[in-house]
Amino acid sequence: MGITSLCLMLSTLVIHPNRSQFFSYDSITLTCGAAGSPGGWTLKRNTSTHASQLCDSDWGVSNGSSCVIEDVYASDSGVYWCESELGECSNSVNVTVTGGAVILEIPALPVTEGDEVTLLCSNKEGQSREATFFKDGVSIGTGPAGNVSFLKVSKSDEGFYHCELPTEGKSPQSWLAVKGGAEPPPLMPVPRLVCAVLLVVLHVVIFIVCVNIHRKIVQHLRDS
Repeated sequence: MGITSLCLMLSTLVIHPNRSQFFSYDSITLTCGAAGSPGGWTLKRNTSTHASQLCDSDWGVSNGSSCVIEDVYASDSGVYWCESELGECSNSVNVTVTGGAVILEIPALPVTEGDEVTLLCSNKEGQSREATFFKDGVSIGTGPAGNVSFLKVSKSDEGFYHCELPTEGKSPQSWLAVKGGAEPPPLMPVPRLVCAVLLVVLHVVIFIVCVNIHRKIVQHLRDS
């Protein structure tokens, strides 16, 4: 669901830890960072059974601009976002909670083009072992240490990723979003006045050099 397309986006939702996938009973903290709006911000979510559900004691603990889910379950999977009293919104974050044995540690927030990004295939014990990685359902190779890295991630790396451990099975799949990098600052145009001054100085220097050469030639002719 395109949450942010329905309202003015004036806040940023941050998730800690910054990943899309979690095991059951993991803890998640989601924080709304306002961007100059006077309205208070509230965390909401859409799940398979609820729409626009507020952070409350049934599933989360509200603490100022943050919402803490101390023990997540599969029913906590869904889309999370912040909304103000004035109807303004933040970016949305997808959360997937699995009761399975494998997750893919993939950033929940968009990464920036050119950054180094590492995806980690993890079991419940957090052990590193050989894993196979897939993008959009197609194998992209095996990571002997259970990870795959993009030294300079690009828009072409966007897609749905999942991983597989030989004896423990597959992870859910999650979307890796890549945003454009910062544009290089434009070159400052040289003011015309500076160019004119430099041109005058150049002419003066050439004139002085020519005068000196002329004097030396005249002096040489007189001496001879």
